[in-house]
Amino acid sequence: MKICFVDSIKLEYSFEDINNQKIRGAESILINLSKALSLNGLDVMVFTNCKKENSLKNYSWFSLNRVDEFKNNFDIVISNNDTQILDKFNCKKKFVISHSIQSIEKAFRKKQLISYFRNKPKYLLLGNYHKSQMSKIFSIYGTDIIDYGVDNIFETTKISDLKDNKLSFFTSRQDRNLDILVEVWKENIFNKDLKYKLFITPIKKNLEQFNIFNRDMLNKDAFVKQISGCRMIILPGHKAELYCLSALEAAELCLPVVTMGIGSLSERVEHNITGLISKNKHDFARDILEMYNNDDMWNELRNNLISRRGQNSWAKAAKKFFKIISNDK
Repeated sequence: MKICFVDSIKLEYSFEDINNQKIRGAESILINLSKALSLNGLDVMVFTNCKKENSLKNYSWFSLNRVDEFKNNFDIVISNNDTQILDKFNCKKKFVISHSIQSIEKAFRKKQLISYFRNKPKYLLLGNYHKSQMSKIFSIYGTDIIDYGVDNIFETTKISDLKDNKLSFFTSRQDRNLDILVEVWKENIFNKDLKYKLFITPIKKNLEQFNIFNRDMLNKDAFVKQISGCRMIILPGHKAELYCLSALEAAELCLPVVTMGIGSLSERVEHNITGLISKNKHDFARDILEMYNNDDMWNELRNNLISRRGQNSWAKAAKKFFKIISNDK
């Protein structure tokens, strides 16, 4: 079976960039998923705006400019969030991996609607929250929920001993309600213990007087070392957060997560099992402090995470993904 992945975004990348800090969630997912499928013996070709092309035994990575050379070659074509690019392929089975909440207005504005009806793709969604937010029109040709995995380094890194009992990290994007966390931290956390430290995805404002520091934006290897010895990961969540790889990565490193459960975070964290889900800002502050101060609870959550480690591999996610696309008629 010949499978094609295609990503039309302008970002220049290939599978060789997996540890590059420029790679975001959607690109990381395409790299890992396509690679995992090829390792299962499938013939996989990927088209992106890449500078360097690679052609291996059953795993090729080509420039988008070469799509017309291969447009008749595939049994299945999977687009990364774009229906228009599907127009270029002569293939009966087409899918779109959606990384956003698709509305009719948005699809019309981005000229996706006509190509959606022309290509009739099945939408592949990231969870139940994602499905609940999508316009029903995008389920006409079917939908399925797929799983994600974590980069191999999160699986293979030795679990670190707790190095700093007062240290926590925010590892998502700045627009994922970081402002809520900063507000709660300044008003309810910092003044409880001057040794508490929060490292966040960099912003322009200097908040070091509140022990809020910009974390270094590093490649994956250095990033794992950076966060692996902290007390917790704090992620409020956001209505646009449809999966949250940050929470999955934290779980694989056995780091409890404190969240408000906004968006998909309620699917990524199990309350009192792998982290804490807060109902409001007041509870959010209380739960952060509880995670800092309650060693018995922290150890219980940590042990739960350790017992579940290894269940988020890309090999496992790819197996489910292939079952979905191969069984589709």
